[in-house]
Amino acid sequence: METKRNKEWRKKQCFRVFKKRILARVSWTHYKADGKTICHPHWFELMALPWARVYKTTGTPCSCPMCSGEHYNRRLYKKESRRIILEFLDAQ
Repeated sequence: METKRNKEWRKKQCFRVFKKRILARVSWTHYKADGKTICHPHWFELMALPWARVYKTTGTPCSCPMCSGEHYNRRLYKKESRRIILEFLDAQ
């Protein structure tokens, strides 16, 4: 059975992705909003907060290192590994 990718299907997928983005960005231990501490908030409580609106259209709210996360750089990793090995061999 094939799925019909119509307007309703796209709307559901958009909401599904929005929900996943919000859940991925939340610290589950404690969350402070308006002076209140919420432990283990439910996704629909998070959806109502003002910062969550940004995640409806984009995965990251801005391009700063805090929001975008760490990117793996293979060349830099090799260079750092080589430097550490050479320092270790020179020390002996």
